Amino acid sequence: MKKSFRRYIGLIGMSLALASGAAFALTPGQKLPKSQIAQWGALPVYDIDGSRIRVIPPQYSDSQDTLVLNEQGVVGKSANEVVVAQASAGVQALIEQTQPRPVSVKRYEATGITVSTYADFAQAVEALRALKAALPSAQVGLPILFTRPQPY
Repeated sequence: MKKSFRRYIGLIGMSLALASGAAFALTPGQKLPKSQIAQWGALPVYDIDGSRIRVIPPQYSDSQDTLVLNEQGVVGKSANEVVVAQASAGVQALIEQTQPRPVSVKRYEATGITVSTYADFAQAVEALRALKAALPSAQVGLPILFTRPQPY
């Protein structure tokens, strides 16, 4: 009887733990109250093209993507990628030699776009700045999704 009672209590505890974890799942487009943001303390802040972007602690992300907050407290998602457009095909070699080094680089010949992926958001921001300086005539960006994905 005691074993069965303990088993049920254990199952109830696990259910509550899983349910509470789901309650804190963050999604792009979600606006967070200032009280929740304040609970995290000082978050790393990056200035990206004049916008202040704060990085949410990694335990709140359910993937390898980085969750961020914009100045309005809206959750965004970054794949830690830097996108380069309107650059020559030789841009891939330049990206591979630029510090920080990317985890991967893919060139899409049909569109002339090169996408480099970095280990974390901080490296992606550093690479964004370095590539903008090295490729002044190219379009260089760090995409962040601030809306919920919509099915077709």
